[in-house]
Amino acid sequence: MWTVVIAFAAVVVVGSIAEIHAQSGGYRSSVNSGYAELASQVVTSSNRTGRTLATLVDQAPTLSNGAFSPYPSSALRSARAQLQQGLDQAVNDADQEATQAAHLVPPFPTGDISAGFTGVMAARAGAVTRLRTVIDRQLGMSPLAVAGAPVGATPVSSAALLSIGEASSAMGAVGRLLQSADRAYRVLGSSARTQHAPIRLPRSVWVTAPQSSAPLGASQLAALAPALAASGALKPFHQLVITAAGLSPAAVTSGASGTIGTGCGVQAQSTVAGTTPSVLPPTGTLGADLTVTNCGTVEESGETVTETLSLADPAGTALPPQDRRGGTRHVALATLQPGSSVGVTLSPLPVAGGHRYSLGLSVTVPPGQLLNPDGAAGTSQQFLVQITP
Repeated sequence: MWTVVIAFAAVVVVGSIAEIHAQSGGYRSSVNSGYAELASQVVTSSNRTGRTLATLVDQAPTLSNGAFSPYPSSALRSARAQLQQGLDQAVNDADQEATQAAHLVPPFPTGDISAGFTGVMAARAGAVTRLRTVIDRQLGMSPLAVAGAPVGATPVSSAALLSIGEASSAMGAVGRLLQSADRAYRVLGSSARTQHAPIRLPRSVWVTAPQSSAPLGASQLAALAPALAASGALKPFHQLVITAAGLSPAAVTSGASGTIGTGCGVQAQSTVAGTTPSVLPPTGTLGADLTVTNCGTVEESGETVTETLSLADPAGTALPPQDRRGGTRHVALATLQPGSSVGVTLSPLPVAGGHRYSLGLSVTVPPGQLLNPDGAAGTSQQFLVQITP
């Protein structure tokens, strides 16, 4: 009797285990296929990021101050801005792909596939960030401000610039990291295919064969540093210019122009007061409105606009009251990105009717601008004005 009961119990237990295994197998297969589908989307995005970054570094030494093919709609025109935008985009995309890979679990697929996949995407993201840092430190650039981000949210590196040799060594190391990530992905793919419940992942290679000529390989990235250094368009160029200036109140008649306008597309020039004044209507104050434009290729900050008013009466003219003989005003400028402009309204200074004044407007010249030919051109404008009694 007991023998029959024990045999029956054994049959029930074995049957239950078999049923659980069958159900578990179906669940495991479902988890694996779902993971493969989601991971494949991340791989597709990663492949796109790798191709775009490869194009960027391949074209970087020949970038000009115009449009760049992977981002044809970009409003950024300087070669430095184009390169920085491309690097920032690659960092952002690779970071997102690493985050997406990490959030594909749970549930976990068979074996250690998820850990290996997350590791590859994290390695690529880290390498891209490192590449941006090296290039920025070689060229003296920094990540572009993110639209809508709080002022100061984008860190600006104060680290010393890297020499060509230092940058070359660091970029070569980045290439080796990317090659290692590719190898890890190949191993991962092989392992996934040999699992009891196989997981199929798309092919993914950032450093294409032959590695010696691949833009993201160690050899080509090491050679990128001297190529970037040789690019004239990527060299820092400072040019802060007063691109428009006008009197307030406006002149009623102008012996010389009462408004000055220039632009980045024309030869920058500074004006001096002529011998014939612009005549202003009766007024007790004189001010100016102007536009300052960063016509260079680097960010400018900490600059100041100065308004200087002084008497310019003919000899023998009686002096106006002491508080109407001139003065000075200063306005600090906001940080100006390459190609951007800012309007400035200068506080009016007291004047007296019947007198002649010289009004000078100037913007401080960034130290690097003085190294350029005619570096101070366009940084000052001057008016000679006559106040109607």
